[in-house]
Amino acid sequence: MEENRSKYEAVEELAGGVLKLMEELYQSGFDTVHDSTLRDLQRAAERTGRCGMQHLSKLLSELSDEISAGRHRMEADTERMASVYTGICEYLYLCTQKSAYDRGLDYYS
Repeated sequence: MEENRSKYEAVEELAGGVLKLMEELYQSGFDTVHDSTLRDLQRAAERTGRCGMQHLSKLLSELSDEISAGRHRMEADTERMASVYTGICEYLYLCTQKSAYDRGLDYYS
């Protein structure tokens, strides 16, 4: 991490990384998720937890667990995965909006 990076940039970078993972999952349709993507999901869950984003960390862990479990079932619980996926996307949207608003408030205060 860069020393001169603002807290807003750090949050936006973290959210952007998770958003890229969500794009990969969306493109895979949750059916052909690579092992590396699952590992990246688990790392993102750990990283967001360390950064104080416990809810996002919990959602990422749930999604990773559901995808892993779906590999061993005859049918994956796509409704549950879609619900968690949507929750993550909503969180990321709100997170980036709040970061932008906070950055503006900090700049103009």
